[in-house]
Amino acid sequence: MTSISGAERATSGSQPRLARRPGAAVYSEVTRDLRQRIDRGEFAAGQRLPTEMELARDYGVNRLTVRRALSDLARSGIIRTEHGVGSFVREPVIRHRIDDGHASLSESMAARGLTVLHEVIAADTLPSGESEPYGFAQWPGAVVRFRYRRLLEGTPWSLSEAVLPAAVAPIDWDGSASLAALLQDRGTPIVRAQRAFSAGAADSDDASWLDVEPGTPILVVNGVNTDLAGHDIMRLCHHTRADRAEYVVRLPGIAAT
Repeated sequence: MTSISGAERATSGSQPRLARRPGAAVYSEVTRDLRQRIDRGEFAAGQRLPTEMELARDYGVNRLTVRRALSDLARSGIIRTEHGVGSFVREPVIRHRIDDGHASLSESMAARGLTVLHEVIAADTLPSGESEPYGFAQWPGAVVRFRYRRLLEGTPWSLSEAVLPAAVAPIDWDGSASLAALLQDRGTPIVRAQRAFSAGAADSDDASWLDVEPGTPILVVNGVNTDLAGHDIMRLCHHTRADRAEYVVRLPGIAAT
């Protein structure tokens, strides 16, 4: 038996495939059905969805309804839209254990056979007067602020910033290895000391570098790394794509009562 397209269904007089729930908005039902079809694998990661016109015919609704449904899916990180090209299913979320004993995401992902690339955007040296907010008591003076993008398996993962004391900062960092790995190679191993997580929305800069729509949910990760003596040596801020990342912490077992 051969399948027929949405346009053929519309012209053949068959009923639209959308099943409405009482009281539910039409666009939310289209959103819900498309999400279920993606979850079932009807549309694979990287695959382009049917056009707005095709979906409108398929569901028996107007294009504005479809457009709103696609916007909801884009904001949720399920699809990405390229203007003039179409909407595509995004890659699945990758779980990242932040307490797995590795000093950086690169080492964590490499241990799982995944590749992390770093694109260095800028490396700026801030003089002593501008470095005070970063509070590196062990290394007073100037600091170096790196801005870079991380890509996981070729897909943008985070837009990041790292600040280190100028005395230890590898100013020649080219992104071929992580900052943690480079410091290790140069005799200054570091460890993760603190991470804080909050929700945010992508601004125009995030959207441009992370390949998402402005307003798309992002995960803001702020952190501190120390040297082996416990001295703060690196302050981090990652704007991570929420559709790509799920950070996991193992909690100590607590007996049920």
